[in-house]
Amino acid sequence: MRIVVILFILLESIFLLSSTGYALVFNDPVEKYSLSCCLFPLVTNQLDGHGNLAVTGMIHTPPFLTQPNHSFGSFDNYTQNPTNALVKHRETHKGSNFTDPVRERLRSRLASLTLRNKIELKTHLICNPALLLNFYLYREFEPVWVTEEGLNAKAEVLIETIRKADLEGLDSKTYHRDDIFTLLTDIEHSSAMDMFEPARFAELELLLTDALFSYGFNLSEGIVEPNSSNFDWYIEKPKKDIPKILQGALNDDRLEELVDRLQPRHSGYLRLKSALLKYQNIKKSGAWQKVPAGSKMRKGDAGKGIAALRLRLIASKDLKDLQNGNPEYFDEGLENSVKRFQARHGLEVDGIAGSNTLAALNVSLEDRIQQLKLNMERWRWLPQDLGARYILVNTANFQLNVIENEQTVKSIRAIVGKKKRPTPILSRKITYLELNPYWNIPHKIALNDILPCIKKDPDYLTDKSIRIFENWTADAKELNPESIDWDGMGKNNFIYKLRQDPKSSNALGRIKFMFPNEFSIYLHDTPARELFNRTKRAFSSGCIRVEKPVELAAYLLSESPTWNLQKLIAVVNSKKTKAISLPDPINIHILYWTAWVDKDGITHFREDIYGRDRQLNVAFNEKTTSPEVLYGKNSGEKYLSSRNLPESNSPITHMNTWGSWVVNNAAIR
Repeated sequence: MRIVVILFILLESIFLLSSTGYALVFNDPVEKYSLSCCLFPLVTNQLDGHGNLAVTGMIHTPPFLTQPNHSFGSFDNYTQNPTNALVKHRETHKGSNFTDPVRERLRSRLASLTLRNKIELKTHLICNPALLLNFYLYREFEPVWVTEEGLNAKAEVLIETIRKADLEGLDSKTYHRDDIFTLLTDIEHSSAMDMFEPARFAELELLLTDALFSYGFNLSEGIVEPNSSNFDWYIEKPKKDIPKILQGALNDDRLEELVDRLQPRHSGYLRLKSALLKYQNIKKSGAWQKVPAGSKMRKGDAGKGIAALRLRLIASKDLKDLQNGNPEYFDEGLENSVKRFQARHGLEVDGIAGSNTLAALNVSLEDRIQQLKLNMERWRWLPQDLGARYILVNTANFQLNVIENEQTVKSIRAIVGKKKRPTPILSRKITYLELNPYWNIPHKIALNDILPCIKKDPDYLTDKSIRIFENWTADAKELNPESIDWDGMGKNNFIYKLRQDPKSSNALGRIKFMFPNEFSIYLHDTPARELFNRTKRAFSSGCIRVEKPVELAAYLLSESPTWNLQKLIAVVNSKKTKAISLPDPINIHILYWTAWVDKDGITHFREDIYGRDRQLNVAFNEKTTSPEVLYGKNSGEKYLSSRNLPESNSPITHMNTWGSWVVNNAAIR
C-alpha cells in the first residue's frame, strides 16, 4: 500500500512539473530556494497575453510606495462603482474556462509563500500566508471576488469598506488600496485589447482577500500589539474568531455589516469615531489657525491677537460665531468660550488665555486627529465586556469614575503615579477593603524615599510612626532604630522592613481598597488632602489616592446587610484595623485616555503625562506605513487556531491530492 502511495505522489509531482503554474516573486535572498523556481514555470504568452506578474505584479511592491496610475481619476471618485472599471461582456480566450486558470495561479502563489519556510519575512501580504492558504483550500481555490466580467458585488462592498478605513482611525492605503486600483486599470487595458490575463485576476483576488483579513484583524484587535512593547499595558486583548466572522459574512452576503461586527462596541470608541470625523472635516475646511504667542489675554483686553483667538475657538466649536461687536475685544462671551476650552483640556478654568492655554490652543489639528486615532487603537485592545458595574480610573485625567450600565454614577478626583513611577494599565477585581490599614512600605520606596529622610532626621521614624523589623518574615523581630548605623545603610545592605502604624499621618490614610496584582498597586486614602486641589495630580509612587474614600467604601458595601455609612465611620474613628470582604467584587480598569468624548458629545484632550502617546504613535505609524505579516515568527499557535473554518453553505465534498499534500508539508513556524 505504501508503494502505491509513493508512486501516486510521484505521478502527481510529474503532473505538477508539466502543468502551467505561476509563482509569486519576492525580492529577497531566499528566492533561489523557493519551490516556485522549479515547480511552477511561467505560463505561456498565449494564455497570459503580454503581461508577466514577475515584472508587473503588485504583491512584491510595497503598497505604501505604489503610486496610483489609473484612468479613473481620484480614488474617491472611482469608488462610487468600482465594477464599472472592467469590461462587462468579455469572452474568455478561445472559449476557455475563466475560473480554472485563476485557481491554478492562486494555488501556485500560495504554495510559494507557505512552502518556502519563510513566512515570518516582511512580505507585502499583511496576513499570514498559511491563513490565506487554508482559506482557499477550504474553497478549493474558487475565487471570491473576481469573475470573467470583472469584480462582483462582494468586491465592490469590500473596496468601499476599505476606503472607509480612515473613518476608523486606520489608513486605507495599508490595505492595498492603491495596488488594487492599479491592477484594475491594467486589467481594463488588457480587456480593451481582448487579452485574458489570469495571473492579474489571481493577483487581484489575493490582494482583496488579504485586505479583508488584515483589515478585519486590525479593526477588531488593533494594528499594534500592546503586550509586545513597553506600553505598561497588562490587560489581555479580546479574542475573536476573525476567520469565522469573515467567512460567515461572505457566506451570508453580509459584508456591509462587517465593520459593525468587528469594531469595538464600547460607546467610548463610537464617540471617538464621531469626533474623528468632525476633526477631519475641520481639517478640510482649513479653519484651524494658530494664535500668536504673546502676553496673557483676558476679559477687557483688545488687540489683533484676540481676533485670532476668537477665530481659533470658533474652529474648535468652543465659540459659536463672531457675534456682534468688535472681534478684537475680549468680551464676556469670549471669556466663557476660553473657560469651555480649558475645561475640555484639563487646564485651570480661569477664562484667561495664558501660556498653558495658548500652548494647548496651538497644538496642530493633525496632532489632535492623531491623538483621537491613538485612543481609538487603545479601545481595540480592551475586552468587549468591562462589566455591568465597574470602576474606571483614567490616569491621564486624574479621575475615578464608578460606571453602572455605561452611565457614570460617581466621579471622584484621584492622584496617580508621578512621571518617573507611572501607574500601570491593568484590569482586576476589588475583592476587599481595609479600614485603618498598616502600611508595609515597599522596599524600593523605603530605600529611595524613606532612608534619605532618616539620614537627615534621626527622629523621622518616630515622628511618622514608622517601626522597623529585621526582615520581611511574618515573625520578624522589631528593632530599635537607634541600634542601626543609618549612615552606613545603602542598597547593598538595607534588608529591613518598615511599617507605618494606622494613624492620621499614615500614607494610606484611613482606608485602602485591594485588587491583588503583581505591582502592589491599590486605591487608598491620603493625609495630603490639599493635593486634590491641583489641576494635575501625578504625585504618588504608582498607587492611586482617592479624594472620597469613605464615600467609595460605602458604595461598594451598599449591598451588605451588616455595613452602612455610619458603621464605617465608627470603625474608622476607633482606629482599629479591620478587613472587609466585598459581597460583590467589582471590576476596576486602570486606563490611560488622553482623548475621549463625554455623554454630551464634548471632546476632551489631556496631556500625555507618561509619554505613552508618543511611544504608541511611533509603533502605530510604523505598522501603518510598513505592515508586516500578521502572526509571524514564534506565533504559530495563534494563527493555527484559525485553520478551523466554519461550515459553509456548500461544504467541501472532497480535498484533492495536491491540496492535501500542501497542507501536510507546509512549514508553519
